[in-house]
Amino acid sequence: MMFFMLGFLTTAVCFWLLANWFDIARGVVGMEVTFDTRPVWLRALMAAVQALPLAAVVVLSGIRLRRGPGVRPLAFAAGAVSVYALVVGSLLAGPAIEDQWHRRDFEAEVWRRNTSSNGMWPIRLTMVDDLLARHPLKGLSRDSVERLLGPRDVSEYWRQWDLVYRLGPERGLFRMDSEWLVLRLGSDRRVTDYQIVRD
Repeated sequence: MMFFMLGFLTTAVCFWLLANWFDIARGVVGMEVTFDTRPVWLRALMAAVQALPLAAVVVLSGIRLRRGPGVRPLAFAAGAVSVYALVVGSLLAGPAIEDQWHRRDFEAEVWRRNTSSNGMWPIRLTMVDDLLARHPLKGLSRDSVERLLGPRDVSEYWRQWDLVYRLGPERGLFRMDSEWLVLRLGSDRRVTDYQIVRD
């Protein structure tokens, strides 16, 4: 267990150093550099930090050959790999967990007001899943939808849809676009289709 923890801590510190190299260079050395303008010594230092966990596995393997099974390079390597597994896992599962964490029950009055201090999780984005789960929109008249959700948002997007409601930044790992709830009405002015779309 000791070698596993040593591998984990070594790799975590190296990962942190590599992720924060810009702030470290600016704060400790007082340098204003970008990735492309790093001096040679900083490039060499970053390469050494990046190679440190692998070098430690090689050194521990050599020590094990001389001293025997008391030294455990595989446990060290497993600890090192677990850091990357945690990072990748958090990147893959993090957005879904964050989405679940921010969900809230649909409240028509709060939806219509559409005020929120949280720019990444506006009120409509947090309520839309509960809205669609508890309020079947298909078949509702336009008047019923507007009583429930308020007047449509004005947008240059989605002209092929009759009612459009901006939800907020798209959910997921890369939140560059916006999500919208769009509804199409039939000739009887009732909802025939609706979707959450991204621009």
